[in-house]
Order: sequence, then C-alpha cells, then structure tokens
Amino acid sequence: MGRFLILGKEERQKYLFQMLCSRGQTVTYCDSWLDGGYDAVMLPVAGSAEYLEQIADHLQAGEYVFGCNFPQEITERKRREGIFFVDYMKEEGAAYTNAAVTAEGAIAEAILGGTEVLFQKPMLVMGYGRCGQMLAQRLRALGGKVTVYEKDPEKLAIAQACGFDTAEAEDEMVSYEPGAVTIANCSLDTENRAAANRLDAQFWSRFVYVFNTIPARVLGEERLSYIRHDAVLIDLASAPGGLDYAYCAQKGLNAKLCGGLPAKYAPKSAAELLLRVIESYLNLSERGDVL
Repeated sequence: MGRFLILGKEERQKYLFQMLCSRGQTVTYCDSWLDGGYDAVMLPVAGSAEYLEQIADHLQAGEYVFGCNFPQEITERKRREGIFFVDYMKEEGAAYTNAAVTAEGAIAEAILGGTEVLFQKPMLVMGYGRCGQMLAQRLRALGGKVTVYEKDPEKLAIAQACGFDTAEAEDEMVSYEPGAVTIANCSLDTENRAAANRLDAQFWSRFVYVFNTIPARVLGEERLSYIRHDAVLIDLASAPGGLDYAYCAQKGLNAKLCGGLPAKYAPKSAAELLLRVIESYLNLSERGDVL
C-alpha cells in the first residue's frame, strides 16, 4: 500500500486525494509538510515551485515528487540525493489533454467576459503550440472567424494547412523617448512608416476576441492602443502574462490573466489527468499496492 502526501488546497488536489483513497492508498492531504515518509509527494500544478522550496529539505531518497515548473537548482541538487521529479506537463499525452481542458476554460472566460457571441466574430489566437492548437480548433467549431498569429514557420505552415487564416508574428516596435537619437527612429522614410502603422492598426483593431498563449510580452502599449475598446483579451500565458496590464487598466481594456483554468472549470477531469501520469510511474494496482 502506498503512502502519499498531497499539498495545496485547490480543487484539483481535492479530487486527486479522493481518487487515490478510492484505490486503497494511504493519503495525507494538507497545505504544509507533515513528517511521515512517503512514496510520493504531489504538489499543486499552480505553485509547485513555491511549495518545493518549502519542503525540499524534508524529502528523502526514493521519494517521487509530482508537479510543474520545478526550480532547476533545487531539482538538480535533490536528484543527487536520490529524489525523483516528474513534471506533469512534460508528459506529452498529459500536456495535450491539459491544453484541451485549458482551451475549454478559455472559451468559458471569453463568454463570461464578453457581451457578444463567438459565432461569426473575428478572433485572434496568439501562438500555435499545444494550447493554441486546441483553442483554435474549438473556436472554429463554434463558428468563430479564427486567425492564428505565430512566429515559428513550421507551426505557421501547420495552421495554414489546417485551414486557418494566419499572420506571421513580429516583435513589437520598440518605443523611444522624444529626442532620442537612434538608427531605428531616424528613418527618412516616414511615408512608409506611416503606412506600416496604418496596416498594423487595421490588423489589431479587427478582433472582438484575442487569446494569447505566448509566454512573453507580446501585447505592449503600441499594439494595445490599436485594440478595439470593447474587445475581450484572454491571456493564458504564465504570470506575469503577455500583456501590459498597467496600460490595460489605464485605458479600461477588458483584459484578464487566466491561470489555472483546468482547476477552475474542470477540477475532476484535471485530477484524472494527473492520476494517469502518477500511475504511469508508480503503477498503482487495484488492491492499492505500489509496484
């Protein structure tokens, strides 16, 4: 029979606790370390790094630690002491399933945050990784007019092959203080620059819904100034997100950083996903043994 410690009071962890108990395991569920000696420790997906920093010195050789985005310095040191680390989202099957659940949550946030239907509305999906792919497919299935914004040529080609409108991502133009002397802002071709600005404004002002999955600052002040004021901006990037939220607040834009959507909208399904990863490493049997 296995002994497990589940940390973190999010709903996803609560369901994971119930599922492991139903398999006959001995499970401790709390929000801070309790000594006991465990086969595995399950950290919350959101906040794994912070929890690991708190418990690292308590871990013992042979224990598994499940979570996400572990601090490399800690994992390298503890691996040398015989601790095993499993990042849920680096398991390929789990990552795609989590992306699908995240996409559903993002759509729920858009519906709740907007005043218009998704059907026939122009929308932009920024980034075409796992989450962007799942999201674009579901938005199109709901009748949205989806454009994929992606920098990687291969991913852009895949999006085009899947029938999406596409736009090649570019870094946002750097802004300079008045009077600054730089090559970038000393161009004599002001007419072409003005034309480029008009095209940029036309592009960004098209969309009623904008979904960002890119883990970098991709919507700064310049681009946000072109976004229509009634647009809904759903940011799925890890904190601090991909938008300039100070500017959004200043201008009253409807922007939301949406972390932890699987735990918020589908905690039971999200927990089942985590359990599949755990079982792939620990092979829990029906009678509760850890093989």
